[in-house]
Order: sequence, then structure tokens, then C-alpha cells
Amino acid sequence: MRGGQGRWRMLLPLGMLILVSLACGGFQVRVTPTVGPTPAAPAPTAAPTAPATPAPTAVPQAAVPTETALPTPTFLPAPGLAVGQMARVAASGGLNVRDQAATTGQKVGKLDVDAVVKLVSGPTQGESYTWWQIDDGAGLVGWVAAGTAEDKWLAPDVGAGPAAGGGKLSNRAVRLGDRVQVTTEEGKVLTVREAAGIDAPAVARVLPGTQFIVRGGPVRQDSFLWWQLEGEEVKGWAAEGQEGDRWLTPVEP
Repeated sequence: MRGGQGRWRMLLPLGMLILVSLACGGFQVRVTPTVGPTPAAPAPTAAPTAPATPAPTAVPQAAVPTETALPTPTFLPAPGLAVGQMARVAASGGLNVRDQAATTGQKVGKLDVDAVVKLVSGPTQGESYTWWQIDDGAGLVGWVAAGTAEDKWLAPDVGAGPAAGGGKLSNRAVRLGDRVQVTTEEGKVLTVREAAGIDAPAVARVLPGTQFIVRGGPVRQDSFLWWQLEGEEVKGWAAEGQEGDRWLTPVEP
């Protein structure tokens, strides 16, 4: 009897424990997690490196053209001009006369083409021109530009003076009906042709001092002004001249 009571005393606490567990919702088995080694933290991922931005390549720029200094043109007076000598206006539009040797000088008059003047002073340089002081013999005194080496506005008056056989050479434009004299440079001849033009057949080549009567013209051909001439032995066409060089000059009594 005592053995049975001892066993009941041993089982009584276990039974009570079971009853308490059932009263609390049932008996649950708790699983104690096994403590293992702590996993190593993953190595930090390196931040992506931004691609290197290439240094901007200098864009070649068009070279700025360097301004080239142009040589100052040289303006020279026509050979033969000198103080005390006569000169003739060769500018086709005439020539302005000013009170000083400059284009800014006050205009005091104008000379017509073929006007003959006397050079009283000069030359002097001003504003890239060569200037001469002139006197037209009729009260007009002032300064004129002589032009350029390619375009002479003032030329020596080589056609003035006494004419062969009497009369006086007049340094003006030729007109129909004039008596004219050949006034080419010494040693040079004037070609008379069958028609106006450098391609027309030559009739004769005449020496300076030969005179003609102007019977026809003018005719503009090959950059020359041509006149029909009649002489004692020669008839034909001849050019009046070029660039201030007069080959035919009117003769006046």
C-alpha cells in the first residue's frame, strides 16, 4: 500500500503540470534555436565608378585672316612737267582747281579737257597725288592734281607752238574741217590707214610736221578716236592720239 502511495506522490506534480498546461492552451514544445557562427557580413559593394569624362578636344578654329598691308601706290607726275612750262589738261572730264594742294581744298574753278595752262609752282605731294599750281592766263590760279601713272590728268603741252608753214598749233580736240599737223614724238611716224581701225591696211606712214585737212569723222574704234584726213599726197584715216599723247594737233592762223 505504501509503494502505491509513493508512486502517486511522484506522479501528482507531473499530473498537475499537465493540467496547468492544458488550461493554458495546451502543451507546446519550445525549440531552442541552435546558436551557430554569425554569418560574415557581405563585403560592401563598391559604388560604380562614373566613366571618366574625356577632356574636351579643342575644335580647331578657322584661322583669322591676317590683314595684309597693301603698299601705298606711287603717284608720279607725267614726265616733262616743270615749273615755267606749259601743260595741257588730259582728264576727259576736266580738272578741278583748288586753293590748296588737297582734295579738301576749296574749289576755285575747273579746267576743260585740252585746256593749256602754265605751271607756276610744284610739284608737291598731298593725299597720294602730285599737285601743281597753275595759271590759265585768264585769272584762274590754283592747284590741280596730275593724276596717276596709269591715268594722267595733266600732260606736257607738246602740241603747242608754231606750226610748219605758218600758223600756230592749238592744243585742243580736233574738229571736222580743221587743218591738223602730225605731232608725234621726234623719230616716230603716224600710220594712215584705209579705214578707221588698227586692223585696216596702212596707206602711208608720215613724219611729224606733215599737215592734213580733216574731211570726216570722228569714229571711235579700238579705243582710239579716228579722223579721215586728206593731204597733198596721202588720204586715209588716222588716230588722234592716246593717254595724253597727241598725234594730230589743230593749226590756227
